[in-house]
Amino acid sequence: MHRTFVFVWICFTLCAGPEPGHTQETIRLDRLFRLPDLRAVHQFSSHNKRGHNGDDRWRLYDDEHGDAVIFDVEGPGCVRSMWSTDIREGARFKFYFDGEAEPRYTISMLDFYQGKHPLFPPPLNSYERRGRWGKKPFAGNAFTPIPFARSLKITVSGDLHFYHVLYDRYPHGTWIQTFTGKEDRRYLLQTFQDPDEAVPLPEEVETVSTAAEKLDPGQAISLLDRKQPGCIRRIVIEGEATDAFLRETGIRMRWDDHPLQDVSAPLGFFFGSAVHPTEMQSLPLRVERLEKDRVRLTARFPMPFWKHATVRLMNLGDRPRGPVRAAIQVSAPAGTRDRGSYFTTCYRKGQTTYGRDWLFFESPGAGWFVGAVQSMQGEHYCEGDEHMYLDGAVSPQIHGTGSEDYYLGCFWPNLNFNSPFACCVGDIQEEGGGTFHGSYAVPSCYARYHLEAPIPFFRGIDARIQHGGFNTIASRYESLAFAYLRPLPSMALTDFIDVASPGSEAAHEYRAEKSSPTGPVTAHPEGDYLDTAIRARGRAHDGGGISFVVALDPENKGVRLRRLLDQGSPRQTADVFIDGERVGTWYHPDYNEFLRWYESDFDIHPRFTAGKDRMQVELAVRTGGGRGRYTDFRYEIFSFVP
Repeated sequence: MHRTFVFVWICFTLCAGPEPGHTQETIRLDRLFRLPDLRAVHQFSSHNKRGHNGDDRWRLYDDEHGDAVIFDVEGPGCVRSMWSTDIREGARFKFYFDGEAEPRYTISMLDFYQGKHPLFPPPLNSYERRGRWGKKPFAGNAFTPIPFARSLKITVSGDLHFYHVLYDRYPHGTWIQTFTGKEDRRYLLQTFQDPDEAVPLPEEVETVSTAAEKLDPGQAISLLDRKQPGCIRRIVIEGEATDAFLRETGIRMRWDDHPLQDVSAPLGFFFGSAVHPTEMQSLPLRVERLEKDRVRLTARFPMPFWKHATVRLMNLGDRPRGPVRAAIQVSAPAGTRDRGSYFTTCYRKGQTTYGRDWLFFESPGAGWFVGAVQSMQGEHYCEGDEHMYLDGAVSPQIHGTGSEDYYLGCFWPNLNFNSPFACCVGDIQEEGGGTFHGSYAVPSCYARYHLEAPIPFFRGIDARIQHGGFNTIASRYESLAFAYLRPLPSMALTDFIDVASPGSEAAHEYRAEKSSPTGPVTAHPEGDYLDTAIRARGRAHDGGGISFVVALDPENKGVRLRRLLDQGSPRQTADVFIDGERVGTWYHPDYNEFLRWYESDFDIHPRFTAGKDRMQVELAVRTGGGRGRYTDFRYEIFSFVP
């Protein structure tokens, strides 16, 4: 059941750090290379619970008012972004904070996304035409952070269709101030208004300039060769405004003593405009058309190194290119190597594989997944859900509703649009002769930058996207994924309980009240491997308590519990105690009778685990109120390590 990894951040206005006093901390773009602290990012969406296409109207459950629940989290956290489309008149959001019986805010969905509510203003909230199919191809996007101290439930009354919600989760004991609408949003607003000002350069930078009148086929030129610590803050390249310059010029980077290239990509993909030299403005990347058929490409991703850095440009085509101008701005070292990570990319191209997702990025280690640029051409490739598996989980913690939705658009073919966090570069319907079917014949270009909600990983990541509604489309795909990576994991497996195995239960002093064995259960997980049947034995609990003892790394910086559960039982809930102290509620609000296996994570703050080589876990199972039987088939215990 473990995934096998094969080698091949950005967060703004974060509402919490691991300690009190950091609830409005802003992690700027120039600090994203730092390894993530104890947090998790998950997503709720209207994805089809059978794993097929048809991703509208699905919800977590219906509450006592008959409203559709689309978000339900126990414990401290922060909603980072919300997306919807096919929004109907009369549909309303209801926000319930910290266990409130009545909603604190009831807002028309259209008013919410159109920025008509004073607490959710434009440009953070928007409602724009971003597609062509259907009568109302408008996408609603909201980037107003919504922090909550103890819990948050979001429901929709009226006609619900497509949505997704990305959010941070923090361990019990993290100090959070619940949403007031008075949070400091200046930096986030600046990312929309002037990305250059949002990512200012340090006071002291060195500019390394390079000029070449001609770049012959196969020729490479050095843009940087620095044999001392530093951090690249800007890369600016000027060249001819042609498709060939973007597609047939490669950029290569290597950091420190790494044996392989850390960055190897076509220039267009690296700067966010994969196909044509089309004007584009996002937070990390920019493309500008200049006079005399020239183009300027700018990258603002910080790229730290602690020994040596090389950056090269290479002509991969069969014709000379030029002239080329480049300027790389380098500052002093950024942070320390032991707590830092390296900027890296993964470029892939080829035909899609029947029955399997398209791979964006896969690697062991720790860091942040920060986005992807993708080009697609061929059959009707839209509708594909994104799937991101974090730290070896059997099912994706990020599971969306469609490829055009992942890029914050809707109803393909998509129009050209720019935003700090997502872009559609160009208009394939215009390029394809103005017809729907002509759009298949030309390559598209999309970009999604996870800048409002970091995707942290501690043992590894596997990020993929479907092609078509069910991985049945033969198309030509290309993609470039961006990440910050330290190949060494920062989370280690320190114990494992095989529930319903007498030997494993005895070794861990496993005890349970109101418990009965499930017998062998054969089921399937969500995600790319839904066709894989997994057979396991476990227990189902009708209340009462569960307790067990597990081993830890005494140098741990916190602990993660992972439980394999059966989603055929809804809203499984238990209060968690560590050595007698309450550390929060383990709540899985979803229900899936079709794809039942899921691995649910619960993080424990280091104040409850530091210095311990073992701990007793007690779970007080809650019943009633629509909650189903609590199920457990396996527990894995991970210690966060330096």
